Amino acid sequence: MEDKPKAGLQHIPTSGALSLHSMRSSIIARGRRDAANASSNPHYKQAVTDYNAGNFAEAATSFRLAAEQGHAESQYLLSTMYDAGRGLLQNDSQAGYWERKAAEQGHAYAQANLSFRYYAADNFSEAFLWCQRAAHSNLAWAQYNLGLMYRKGEGVQQSNTEASYWYRLAATQNFPEAQQKLADLYCMGQGVPLSYTQAAAWYRKAADHGNAEAQFQLGHLYAIGHGVEHDYTQSRHWIRQAALQGHEQAVRELKRREYRDP
Repeated sequence: MEDKPKAGLQHIPTSGALSLHSMRSSIIARGRRDAANASSNPHYKQAVTDYNAGNFAEAATSFRLAAEQGHAESQYLLSTMYDAGRGLLQNDSQAGYWERKAAEQGHAYAQANLSFRYYAADNFSEAFLWCQRAAHSNLAWAQYNLGLMYRKGEGVQQSNTEASYWYRLAATQNFPEAQQKLADLYCMGQGVPLSYTQAAAWYRKAADHGNAEAQFQLGHLYAIGHGVEHDYTQSRHWIRQAALQGHEQAVRELKRREYRDP
């Protein structure tokens, strides 16, 4: 259950279809211009139409026109297109440039991606600052990343209490990795009171969302009867679920159990 150094911080570029009135607007409204203005730019509207039609080069051109007019959503989406090389040549420098433009306007997704960019460059202090801004916009992905940085003391003084606080905010938004990490803390009594009951409850939530580590740990708790009643059948079930996802410890555990499993 240890956090591996420099592991787990997440970067989530845009994929799939775009919408003029996507959920993103409500997520990142804090610190931004009025969300009602999000689709008012004609270049942005055209870009979304082109993007959803698969005309990525045309979409990139229109996003750039809107971005140059200060449209934060277009700046962010243009940065993701530069990141992916979709509709234009892949360019990390341009991706970072437009990402920062959007981030400076309070765009939470851009702030979180900019945080990841600094993190990947080992600039943990800047990574923390931008992640913190995104987390305060109630972006679960950023809240989880902020929890990781507090847990490992990267860019900020190490604090399991702060880690648990941010993990919990993300976990209550059904972010499985945060649910699993919060359960880890309950198992060890770090930043929260030791509670196998709470650990099992959060592992179960993450396990139900397909988190392999949570599935393995939940199986372990059923095996020893911590936080749940001892139940070999449930233990085997969850360890098998983790093993099916390639979880190495779960695979080894299943092999050890083969002699008594049907």
